[in-house]
Amino acid sequence: MEPGDDWQLTERVRASAHRSGKGDPFAAAVRATRMAMIITDPRRPDNPIVFANDAFLALTGYTRLEVTGRNCRFLQGPETDMHEVARVRAAIAAERDVHAELLNYRKDGTTFHNALFLSAVHDEDGTLLFFFASQLDVSDRYALRDERDRTQAALDANALLLREVGHRARNDLQMISAMLVHQSGDSTDPAVRAALEIAIGRIDALAALYRMPQGEHEARDLAELTREVAGTLVEATGRDDVALTLDLAPVPIRADAAGPLALILSESVSNALRHAFPDRPGRVAVHLARDGAAVVLGVADDGVGLPEPSGEHGSAGRGLVDVLVRQLDGARSVEPEPTGGTRIVFRFPAERIGV
Repeated sequence: MEPGDDWQLTERVRASAHRSGKGDPFAAAVRATRMAMIITDPRRPDNPIVFANDAFLALTGYTRLEVTGRNCRFLQGPETDMHEVARVRAAIAAERDVHAELLNYRKDGTTFHNALFLSAVHDEDGTLLFFFASQLDVSDRYALRDERDRTQAALDANALLLREVGHRARNDLQMISAMLVHQSGDSTDPAVRAALEIAIGRIDALAALYRMPQGEHEARDLAELTREVAGTLVEATGRDDVALTLDLAPVPIRADAAGPLALILSESVSNALRHAFPDRPGRVAVHLARDGAAVVLGVADDGVGLPEPSGEHGSAGRGLVDVLVRQLDGARSVEPEPTGGTRIVFRFPAERIGV
């Protein structure tokens, strides 16, 4: 304002409606803006509304006659946050600006979330003249938040159900594994015992999946899965002369890739444990890393080396691994270790198995 202006804002707004031509640009802007705006007069009892633009009337459903001369509290209702109201009142009493979000009520009783921006207007001497307030309907933002909360609640319930299913599946797999272990101990046929041991290893690999997060969209960590599967297999041999070394980088994987990867790892580690060092100590090393756009999984031993073991079970195991590797668009290579032993290396596209 220019010095000497009397700051009679409401008179300017009202008068501009009756002027010819463009009138006062400030007043015209207040009237025409699509943002709801009001002006209140704290010099009058109860700080009443002395001007409301058309956008405010459209937002609240009241007529200009119904709102003029009233305090804004008529917009409050049973669910309005009175702590926020008290904060606004304190700002008014202190003659300072304030921003608050209030649940307000229209004339027809429907609610809307009101982002209120209130500013105190003083003259050049610091005397309080008016409060200027704008209101913005932010109900859509609250609706999105409520929808997000409902979605999260549904996801939490689904995750709880999946954890319960996983718990039961893990118990069932452990029971099946225990039954096969018992049957293997009772058998005197080496071929039967070997077949049962292979089956036990595969079941234990699948059971390891259920000791990991079970949410439908939760990522699994391939490093954690590798540690679980390889550790279980080595422990199951009962041999204290076989060492397991792990060099594992965290690799998040999708849930649908976890099962095939667990079986691939189980077959590879089991193969080394069965054939690499039948009558001497040994070491199995598992390596996991990212290599550009690929995930590399390696299983190495310092055993008897190539050729790979032959026979019905070895052939079936390799066939299963090859099928699973192709399912994940991966590749497998088998190489002799320079110092003796065998290294099997798997490469998988990160975008195929990862998240």
